[in-house]
Amino acid sequence: MGKYYYPALFSREGDKYNVTFIDFDNIFTYGDDFDDAYYMAQDALYNMLPEYKDNLPQPTFDYMKIKVKNNEFITMVCLDVAEHEKKISGRTVNTTVTMPEWLKNLADLKGLNFSKVLQDGLKKELNLF
Repeated sequence: MGKYYYPALFSREGDKYNVTFIDFDNIFTYGDDFDDAYYMAQDALYNMLPEYKDNLPQPTFDYMKIKVKNNEFITMVCLDVAEHEKKISGRTVNTTVTMPEWLKNLADLKGLNFSKVLQDGLKKELNLF
């Protein structure tokens, strides 16, 4: 996991955008507006990572030298794998927690939501918010 930066060519067609990556021959996507197209570009890059594994091409950092048409522009797409996985995975899992009985009883009396308290505590401990 990590962060990846690759330039992508955005072609505007009305309100929609087609997206291709300069450094990959087989990553294509589109979006209903720029924000959607940028997210879809991140998602397309994310889904191609396993295919490339240890053979990722070097990003073209001097992409500003590439000529584009009037309805096109190039921008760097940043993919933070951990952040992207948080966006796409809403799946929850069950886990067993062991605690002293008196603590559970007190929490029950207060009406605390164990799942929420545990999730909030883990996010804080992991510096996720």
